[in-house]
Amino acid sequence: MPQTGMLLVGAAVRTVAVPEGTAMSGYAARTSGSTGTHDPLTVRALVIGRIALVAVDCCVLHEDTCAAARSAAIAGGDVDEVVVHATHTHSGPCVGWGRAGVDEAEVRVAVTAAVVAAVAEAAGRRVPCTVWFSETFGADVARDRRHPERRIDPPVQSVGFDHDGRRVATLVTYACHPVVLDAANTLISGDFIAPLRDRVEQAHPGSVCIYATGTAGDVNPGDFSPESSYVPGGEGHTFAEAARIGGILAEAALEAPVRRIDAQGAAFATAPVTLDLQPEADVDADVRAWRDELARGTARTTLLEEWLRWAENRPQGTGWTGRVSTISAGALRIACLPGEPFLAASDRLRAAHDGPVLVLGYCDGVAGYLPDEAEYAHGGYEVADAHRYYGMPAPFARGSLERVIEAAAEILS
Repeated sequence: MPQTGMLLVGAAVRTVAVPEGTAMSGYAARTSGSTGTHDPLTVRALVIGRIALVAVDCCVLHEDTCAAARSAAIAGGDVDEVVVHATHTHSGPCVGWGRAGVDEAEVRVAVTAAVVAAVAEAAGRRVPCTVWFSETFGADVARDRRHPERRIDPPVQSVGFDHDGRRVATLVTYACHPVVLDAANTLISGDFIAPLRDRVEQAHPGSVCIYATGTAGDVNPGDFSPESSYVPGGEGHTFAEAARIGGILAEAALEAPVRRIDAQGAAFATAPVTLDLQPEADVDADVRAWRDELARGTARTTLLEEWLRWAENRPQGTGWTGRVSTISAGALRIACLPGEPFLAASDRLRAAHDGPVLVLGYCDGVAGYLPDEAEYAHGGYEVADAHRYYGMPAPFARGSLERVIEAAAEILS
C-alpha cells in the first residue's frame, strides 16, 4: 500500500522503428516518404495506480487503434483503464488507419504492441510517489493561428512524481501544435517535444518525461502560418528552432514553483460523446472549383489533389462517437478529450474545477478539429476543410466542442 498522501506510479518508454520510405503524416504537401529518423518514435506510458496514460509520437491515432491497445493492456491484468494520446507531431509516420495520410499498417501494429508493452513495464515499476504540480504563464510561444491579433497565453503545466526524493516521471503539457518542422522535413521527429523531454530528463536523471499536447486545435508556435501545411520550406522551420522552443517550454516547466498534491489513490471516469457532422452543401461544385484552380496553376496543388481523392472516395456517415475521460488524484484532474479541440476547451474546463486541471487533446481517437461555436462564422481550414485530410464525410457540426466540454465537465468533479 502507498504511504499516506502518496500514489503508486511507474513509467516506461518503448521505441518503434520506422523504416525509411514510410509515409509521414501531418502535411498534405509532403510528397515523399521518410528519409531517416531524427528523433526515435517513442511510446511513453505513465501508470498512476491502475490507470495508464500513454503518449505516442505520431500525428493521429484512430479510435479503433486506441480501443484495441486499451483492451490488450487491460487484459494483461496490470491496469484497469488506458488513455492513448497522440502527441500530434507532424513529423511522425502515418498510423491513423487512413486518417491524415495513407495507413502504414506495419508501423501501426508495432505502435499498438508498444503501447501494451509500455503499460506492462510501467505498471511493473510502480513505487510510492509524492505528487507535485506546477503551472506557469508567459512562455510566449503559442499564437492564435486563426486570429493573429489575439493574444493568448496557455500555461505550461507539469506534474512530477517523486520516490524517496528521486524523480520517477514528469508529465508536461502545453497547448500548441508541434509544427515547427514543416512539409519540407522528411525525418521522423517529435518536433519541439523531443528536445523538451530530453531537457526535463537531463534535469532529473533516470526519470521519464511524458509530454501530452493540450487543446491546440487553433494554436501554432511562433509566427508560423497555416499555409506551411501546403507550402513547405518556410523560414524558421528548422531543428534548431524546434530545439529552441522545446528548451523554452522545458525551462518553464522546470523553473515554475511547485505545490504538493495530497493524493493516496487515483480514480478514473469516462463517458461516450456522440457528435453530429455538418454536411457540405455542394461537393460537386467544390470539385469543379478545385479542378479550375489546378488548371490555372496554384501553390495548393498537392492539397487540392488530396481533396479530389477524398471526393472520389468520399466516406458516408452523419456522426462520430468517441469518449472523454478524467484521471483524478487528490485535487488534481487530468481531462482527456478526443480530436483537435480549440483552446477554449481548456479555458472552460480549468474554470470548472477548484483544483488544478490539465486538459489534453488528441486522446483515444483523432477524427478532426473541434472549433468552438463562435469560430464557425469565420470558416477556414479547421472549420470547413480539414475533414477531407482526415477522411471524414463532413466537418463536425457547430456545437460539437461544447458537447465535448459538457461531457467532460460532468465527470470532472
